[in-house]
Amino acid sequence: MKGFITLLFLVLFCSPITTYAQEEEEIKLDHDTTYYKSFNDMLHLRLYTVYKFNELVVNSGKRISSHDNLVYAPNGNLNLGFGFNYKGLGINFGFNFPAINNDDDVYGETNKLDMRSYLYARKFAVDLGLQFYKGFYISEVNENDPIRDPQPPTQLRGDMVINTFGLSSFWIHNYEKFSFRAAFAQTEVQKKTSGSLLYGPYLNFVRIKADSSLVPENLREEYLLSSNIISGWYGSMGLSAGYAQSVILFKRFFITGSLALGYGITFGHYFFETDYGNEKDTIWKGGLKYNARLAFGYNTDRMYVGSSLVLESYNITTASDNVTLYWMGQFRVNLVHRFNWKVGILDWALDKEKKILSKKDK
Repeated sequence: MKGFITLLFLVLFCSPITTYAQEEEEIKLDHDTTYYKSFNDMLHLRLYTVYKFNELVVNSGKRISSHDNLVYAPNGNLNLGFGFNYKGLGINFGFNFPAINNDDDVYGETNKLDMRSYLYARKFAVDLGLQFYKGFYISEVNENDPIRDPQPPTQLRGDMVINTFGLSSFWIHNYEKFSFRAAFAQTEVQKKTSGSLLYGPYLNFVRIKADSSLVPENLREEYLLSSNIISGWYGSMGLSAGYAQSVILFKRFFITGSLALGYGITFGHYFFETDYGNEKDTIWKGGLKYNARLAFGYNTDRMYVGSSLVLESYNITTASDNVTLYWMGQFRVNLVHRFNWKVGILDWALDKEKKILSKKDK
C-alpha cells in the first residue's frame, strides 16, 4: 500500500499539470462569470505532447576570442501522453518513444528525473520543480542568432550532474476577471479580454558536479574563467512582479501571455582544483530572474486545442565577469475534451479526503 501511495505521489508531482483542491470558491462564484467560466466539475480527457528543456549557459561576455556562448545541454526527449482533470484532481501519463528520441550517438545519453508541476489556483499560481540530470553535451551557440545557428556538440560530458529545486509563486491581482487556468490548465474558458498584475517570491537551488573541470581547459582562458571549478552549490531568492494578458479573438480563439521579472540575492559555494589540492570559495551577489508564459489556441465549452510555452531563467553566481544563466522550460500541445460525466470512484475518494481534512480542522 505504501508503494502505491508513493507511486501516486510521483505521478502527480512529475506531471506538468494543474492540481488544486476543490474550494468553496466554485460555489461562491467569487469571479465575474461574464469574463470567464469554470468547468472544474466536468471530466477533462487530454491527449498531449511535451518537450522539456534546460540549459546552463555561459555568456560570451568580455571574451578575448571569437567563441560564442557556451551551452551545456542534456539530450532532451519528446514525450507523448494522456491524462485527465476532475474536480481539482489532475493526472498525466507521459511516455518516451525510442523511435522518436534516437540520437544518443550524436548528443550522448542523459539519465534524468524531471518533476515539474504548474499549479493554477483562482487567486495564485505556483511553479514547482525538482530535477536530477546526468549526462550533458557542450556546444557553442551564435549569440546573434541562437535559434537558427546552433553548433554541433564540441564535447560529451557523461560525468556532468545538475540537480535543481525551484519554487516561484504569483498572486493574481485581478483574479475576478483573469484566468490562468483557461490557457494553461484547460479547466476554464476566458470569454472576454482581460489581464492582471502578478507578484510574489521565488527560491532556487542548483547543484553542479563533474569528475573534472566543468569548463574544458582549452576554453577556460578564452571565456575569462580563471577557476578550475569541479562542483558547486548555487542559489537565489527574491521577489518578482509582472503582468499577464489574455486576448480573445472571435469569441473562441485566445492568446495569453505573461512576463514577470525578479531581482534578489544570489550565492555560489563552489570547489575548484589547484596545484595544492581542492579548495573552496563562497561569493554573494545580486541576480535577475525571469518567468514567461505564452499560450494560444481554440477554447469552447466542450473542447480545447492549443499549445503553451513556459520559460524560466536565473543567474548562477560565479567569481568571473561572465554572466552564467540556468534556464529551463517546456513546450506542450494539448487536445482536451470535456464530458459532463460523474466518476463514482473519484467522487468517493475526493469526498473521503474532504471528510479527513474537515476532521483535522476541528
